[in-house]
Amino acid sequence: MSRAQSHILAARAALAEARKLLDNVSAELDRLQVAVRAELAEGVPTPLQTPLEDLPEPSEHRRAHRTGFPSKIDTDPELRAFILARIDRMGFVPLAAEVAQAFPPKRRVGKSGIYDWWRKNHPR
Repeated sequence: MSRAQSHILAARAALAEARKLLDNVSAELDRLQVAVRAELAEGVPTPLQTPLEDLPEPSEHRRAHRTGFPSKIDTDPELRAFILARIDRMGFVPLAAEVAQAFPPKRRVGKSGIYDWWRKNHPR
């Protein structure tokens, strides 16, 4: 056998092996396609098929579409009442001093906080 004939036989054997591998891959793709079609026919389960229940009401701060966090004055009714009772008769600096005397440090607000709250909630 000549050298060319041995190359041709080797090439035929390699092609036959490649064809066999392609047939196996093609069969696997067909199997996966059938499996995917079966899954799609069955339907994809959704995690929320019923409406959500027992959700809390949105806070007034969020309902008003305000960004950030509500002020201490809006979240503390006692502090708010204290400020509202005095704001018409005092300036912001003396009012902040009164708040500092009447409330513990975690519940206090300064003159800037009082002014900002008043400006947002009581426009002229």
